[in-house]
Amino acid sequence: MIIRYTAILLFTLNLLCADAQVFYRADRLPFNSATDNEMAPMIYKNGLVFSSNRKNDIVLVTVDQEGNYMYNLYFVNKKGHKNWGSVNIFTKDLASRYNESSACFSSDGNTIYYTATINTSNKVGDEFTGDTLKNGIFIAKWENEHWSQPDAFPYNSKTYDVSFPFFSDDNQRLYFSARNPEGFGKYDLYYSDNKNGVWSQPVNLGPVINTSESEVFPFLYMEKRLYFSSGGHRSEGGLDIFYSDLLNNEWTLPVKLPNPFNSRSDDFGFVANTEIDTGYFTSNRKGSDDIYTFVSTFPAFSECPEQIEESFCYEFYEAGTMVLDTTTLRYEWDLGDGTKIRDVRASHCYAKTGYYLVQLNVIDTLTGDIYFSEASYDLLIEPIEQPYLIAPDTAYVNQNVNFDASQSSIRSFTIGNYYWDFGDGTIENEMKVRHRFTKAGRYTIRLGLTGTGRESEDILQKACSNRSIIILRE
Repeated sequence: MIIRYTAILLFTLNLLCADAQVFYRADRLPFNSATDNEMAPMIYKNGLVFSSNRKNDIVLVTVDQEGNYMYNLYFVNKKGHKNWGSVNIFTKDLASRYNESSACFSSDGNTIYYTATINTSNKVGDEFTGDTLKNGIFIAKWENEHWSQPDAFPYNSKTYDVSFPFFSDDNQRLYFSARNPEGFGKYDLYYSDNKNGVWSQPVNLGPVINTSESEVFPFLYMEKRLYFSSGGHRSEGGLDIFYSDLLNNEWTLPVKLPNPFNSRSDDFGFVANTEIDTGYFTSNRKGSDDIYTFVSTFPAFSECPEQIEESFCYEFYEAGTMVLDTTTLRYEWDLGDGTKIRDVRASHCYAKTGYYLVQLNVIDTLTGDIYFSEASYDLLIEPIEQPYLIAPDTAYVNQNVNFDASQSSIRSFTIGNYYWDFGDGTIENEMKVRHRFTKAGRYTIRLGLTGTGRESEDILQKACSNRSIIILRE
């Protein structure tokens, strides 16, 4: 009898992708107008709430000094994978003669936070001639099938703009931008906590996030990754989309998303679903502000085992053996690779895969000859069927680390593609890759494989596994 030692743990693969030019596709949505602006999309119920300065016949229309219409909040329903319904005013409850834009919602959808214009002069008719119009954040609740009269965020200002709110999923923290002259630049990112209905004094996110340029349109993912747009951080096209992770209560250096998210034009207003396999952003790469959708082309993997280390270790024993202690005869296992163990039981680890003839012989200890053969086994040692990651257990920050999937063993399908998720927001898709970690910590490295079945080439097959690596400080 042969026993093999194995252990299996389960995990779920979570996709956070920064290698966007390979694994994401972006498309301009069909409800954008030809010349007007559509921006700041926010996922709401079964569609999108967004901002636009297109003309409408539902609410009062106001034109600024340049002849542009004011922004209103609109809603469009998503119908299926690619189809969208008609665009309508989101609600008349919140509409005014000025701008309403960049909305977000509480996790239950019953509280809205949005940017609206404040006429600080309280005069109507000449408010566009001076510096009397400021942006502020307003809050309304869904009550009795209507949005309530909005309340002003207590830290709105009459002297500078407060804009672009995003409310955290735990319903505790409001992120926003403010053009406070005491900040680091133009617009800075801040947060304020709601404690028992009272908003705390706003906190500037600091110089790691904020620059001398503008930081706007915050979007917090899973309470630990902040997406935002900035004209700083060596942006190349005016506003570019960045992200920063919250580690040990400190923000990491912002990372710029690549194409298709960023271009040489303004790109901003990034939002996504919980898997970040689809979402939306704004870009004026076609001339006016338009809303784009992005879709991940990275396969989704789930319920995959932790990698089992290949030990090829076995224990051998044979039921029904006799007691030979009173004779010169002894049992001896010939394990087929040159190893012989003189005992009733034997434990052995093979160095490599292959076929081995395993025999249990009775040996005459005086002559060394085989007295008779008790049992014989044809042992085939194959790699465990799994994606197999070859990588060191530890490495250092900023060190190039080699990862190799060439020893993956999949017998149910022919491997076509390799997908690496390094646990720090980056992925690759080669059999052998090199990666450099910029922060110390423990990372879960995930390897996914796809290919065609051996019986049917029309069905895509998938498998994945993971293992950990510890990155040490230099």
